[in-house]
This record gives sequence, C-alpha cells and structure tokens, in this order.
Amino acid sequence: MKIVLNIFPIWLITVFAMAQTKPASSTSPAPSAIVSTIQDITGKRFQPDTVFTALSEEDETLLEKEPIANWGLAQESGQNMTYYNLVIGTRSYQLLITKSPKAEFPTATLLRFITPKSKPEPIARGTLKPKEEKPK
Repeated sequence: MKIVLNIFPIWLITVFAMAQTKPASSTSPAPSAIVSTIQDITGKRFQPDTVFTALSEEDETLLEKEPIANWGLAQESGQNMTYYNLVIGTRSYQLLITKSPKAEFPTATLLRFITPKSKPEPIARGTLKPKEEKPK
C-alpha cells in the first residue's frame, strides 16, 4: 500500500506534465486560403508553424476572395523587415516578413487589425522557403 501511495504522486505529476506539452488546438495547420495567399504575395513556399486563435472564418473568406493585386506593394522597414498591407473597409491585414541574420529562411507573420486604432492580432506565422522547381 505504501508503494502505491508513493508512486501515485509521481504518476500524477507525469500525467500533468504530458498534458502541458501537448500541442494546443490553436497550433493546427493553417487553412489553405491563408497559405496560398501568403505564397502568392511572396512568391515563396510558406510553411506555417503556428496558427493563432484569432483566425476566424470571416478572415479566411476575405483573404480567399481578395485578389493579390489588392495587396500593397512591398515596403521595407530597415534592412531585415518587409511588409505588405491589405485594407478591406475598416479591417486591414499586414503580412510582415522578417529575416534574422542567423536564420536561414525569413519568417512571415500575418496580422489582422479589426479597426484602424486596434492592436494587431497575429493570425499565422511560418517560414518562407524557396519554391521547389518541378522536374521536367
């Protein structure tokens, strides 16, 4: 009986530790509309590593229906940061691309602004890699 009482707390701690390391539902793969939009804008392959809970169905449909031509031209902010803007009514999106000097590939983050004065809400983040050419 003493062995069971000694092992039970260790087992309980192990279960709680495993539960904390499980990926959250907010890190599910990015919807194809988000991935294809980022790939079309940048011309590179987007590999999402994080999708945030701020993503809504309305965001997906807006981004899927908006042509790439409606996104603003690339604007540089410093040597290692570029961004693109899209404004739809009062809602706007910003694709922020940063390149760390030590990183091999740049990181893309899609942000959403619900109103012009609201704080940005991240929607998706991932790595931009060169597109693989198909063999002929």
